Amino acid sequence: MKKTTILSLLALLGTAFAEQVTILGINDMHANIDNLPHLAGFLKKERARTPGALLLAAGDNRTGSPYVDAVSQPGLPMIKLMNQLGFNLSTLGNHEFDSGRTMLRDCLDAADFPFVCANVRVKSGAELNLKPYHFFERNGVRICVLGLIQTGDNGLPDAHPEQLKDISFRNPFEAVRDYAFLRDKCDILLLLTHLGFEDDVKLAQLFPEADAIIGGHSHTRVEKETIVNGVLVTQAENKVKFISRLVFDVENGKVKSRAYELISLPDFPADESMAASVAEVKNNPDMLRELTVVKSPINRRESLGCMMADAIRDAAGTDIGVVNMGNVRLDSFPAGSIRVEDCFRLDPFGNKTAVLQVSGAELIAFLNAVPATDHHGAPCVSGMRYKATKAAGERKPMRITEACLEDGTPITPDKIYTMATNSYLLSTVPARPADPGKALELDGADSMIMYLEKQNTIDYSEISRADVTVE
Repeated sequence: MKKTTILSLLALLGTAFAEQVTILGINDMHANIDNLPHLAGFLKKERARTPGALLLAAGDNRTGSPYVDAVSQPGLPMIKLMNQLGFNLSTLGNHEFDSGRTMLRDCLDAADFPFVCANVRVKSGAELNLKPYHFFERNGVRICVLGLIQTGDNGLPDAHPEQLKDISFRNPFEAVRDYAFLRDKCDILLLLTHLGFEDDVKLAQLFPEADAIIGGHSHTRVEKETIVNGVLVTQAENKVKFISRLVFDVENGKVKSRAYELISLPDFPADESMAASVAEVKNNPDMLRELTVVKSPINRRESLGCMMADAIRDAAGTDIGVVNMGNVRLDSFPAGSIRVEDCFRLDPFGNKTAVLQVSGAELIAFLNAVPATDHHGAPCVSGMRYKATKAAGERKPMRITEACLEDGTPITPDKIYTMATNSYLLSTVPARPADPGKALELDGADSMIMYLEKQNTIDYSEISRADVTVE
């Protein structure tokens, strides 16, 4: 009995210095402000239970709502709402750069919370209110959060190169090793990343110093605890549908245990104060103007892409229209009215429509190369159809085996065609035609608005112009 009492006392003493820290992680909100009242409802309940919980965002906070993007200071309405929600920290996503460095600077300056990103370098005189990492303390526990953003084959995040002037980026896998020293300066070391789940797994293998990764970019729903090389890897899909809760038990400066839970936010009642703030942001009647009527539900992303390609081709008066699938930001659209705001939801980027002359050979090479720079696969087209094969996986080029105009006339290598596409594609696709093209004043959303308001009704429910076999 005496032995049992001593063991019990020792056990109590062993946990006397244990503290618990809760971290909440969300990613790729993409300005889905309609779901923010549910996030606020969850936070009110969570903070009553764990007052010291940290709320972190893993990038792409903006780009997805016209009420955030199509305004005089793009992105700023989302920052103000994040301030109201009480965010503690964010890293940068590729879409934070969608309106350029100056607008990004204004957003960072307006935030009541810091931004961290360790692999961004800004030229002297163009500085951003940004640092590589940040420390917090909760219940005597020292927490360090290091930020990282993805880079593509061109060494840049997935943003228009024109918006990245005066900014350079290091490969995140190289940059992270410079910060191994942080392990000895904190009790919990977190990586707040915008790399994508597969790259977060790779990062965990390279950097076991981290206790956890709160990731974004690939919109992956990580439902169960995922441990890679001793590192907890998390991600909470996108558009404020889920949030990650990470709970760490820390004893004498060491993480003794950790737990992970993915929480569905629509399950929580909407907070009235946040709902009122969202309604104020959305007070723009012109966005609700009806353009036309969608006869049947559009359930294919490619079909929406074909509609967008038709719009830029119509606006530019060209033979061909090309839109990358990554430019199509909705997966489906219901029957009924399509409004101005829907055009900005479909294409929130503001990239100009570019017009150029291409040979048939250049056109095919251009289309083949699009998947190598776009995360989402084969491009959508107007004025033509094609068949192709493509290797599995993102960023793999395809090989067109057949291509013809919409009337069935084969596309021939030496013939010259006019093509409309967006300026982002023209700046990033490696197989660029000889003609540099001319940018129109219209962007993709403008072209859609002009195109759709000329149609009494539209029906794209069965439209498909690309037959791609994945090998």
